[in-house]
Amino acid sequence: MQTLLSALIFGSSTATALVTASADLKSSANSRASPVVPVQPIVTYIPPVASSKAPVTKIFAYDGGGFENLVFRANGQILATTAFPEPLLFYVDPLQIRPGVVLHNFTSLQNTVGITELAPDRFYVHGRRKKGGPFTVFLVDMRRFSILPNGTISTPPLVNEIGSLPSSLGLNGMTYLRKSDKFVLIADTLLGAVWKFDVDTGMYNLTLRDSSMAGPPNKTEFAASGINGVRTQNRTLFYCNSGAQAFYKMPLHEDGLSAGNATLITSGVACDDFALDAWGFAYVASPRNALIKVDTRTGAQLVVAGSFNQDASDIISASSARFGVSDSDRTSVYITTNGGAFVGAPEGSQGISRVDIGDVAQAFRNREESLVSKKKICL
Repeated sequence: MQTLLSALIFGSSTATALVTASADLKSSANSRASPVVPVQPIVTYIPPVASSKAPVTKIFAYDGGGFENLVFRANGQILATTAFPEPLLFYVDPLQIRPGVVLHNFTSLQNTVGITELAPDRFYVHGRRKKGGPFTVFLVDMRRFSILPNGTISTPPLVNEIGSLPSSLGLNGMTYLRKSDKFVLIADTLLGAVWKFDVDTGMYNLTLRDSSMAGPPNKTEFAASGINGVRTQNRTLFYCNSGAQAFYKMPLHEDGLSAGNATLITSGVACDDFALDAWGFAYVASPRNALIKVDTRTGAQLVVAGSFNQDASDIISASSARFGVSDSDRTSVYITTNGGAFVGAPEGSQGISRVDIGDVAQAFRNREESLVSKKKICL
């Protein structure tokens, strides 16, 4: 995320890691990423089209905290990470029956960044160690976790360190190919690559490196920033390049290696993490104070919530997005916001919000059902 990049420690340790990472890539048998094939040119920035806005509801506020990412448990509860001022993992109840609480403080880390789940209630969190140390991955086991109605944690999660990635430069978004896998894929924003990390052994290797993942050579407001948010769907890696303000996809093999060229979906999109729906749309958390819907087939962009590039927006510096998993909120997108904290966050702008896009999602669902019905009639 962009807020995270400002907090990263640069220096001799980063330079050493860059040399090591480059050596890893040259020697790795898992570095067969193909060159990018742009299907449309990178163009001068053009704001996305605005639409009638979906309603935005703040479900959890945490002034002074830069929320970075979030994930859902199967029961609908949210786990969210913070990049600053402390490396925290929060528990948040979308229904607000129980108050939001801190699940864990990773005191050895400078920040907490990516989070994802493989086996049920086994979550993986990464962040950078203090004093410029390496990025490290932890297991957060929620299987025995319990919390009382007043927010008191009666049984805390089990948290264990799995391993570090000393060759990485700036780990960011994290995802998986299949829930049954024993590895996760982690974007390296500063290196412009993706690492494959084995959650059983702690071993890792550089599995993808592509020009589409690198930050722009020219100085921008997000200088040195490359690949950021990552998600997979149908064995395809979708990712945003924050510095280039571009959104891509790349087919993958089952082992996480590239199965083809990267394809440019759209450009001129200020992007961070995002959520994917089943109809080919990405809902992108934008640091420019909006939630942007991107058609991954045509590249069309549409602002569905917030006020793009406006300080008066009800979304200030969105950093991540996920669809709800309960029957009541499957057509709602939850977003983390950090309020643009490095330039002074407005009061109440930092936290987690729900964006209700049910009417939009239902329209697409009706269209798909109509197409299926027509096919049956033709048969």
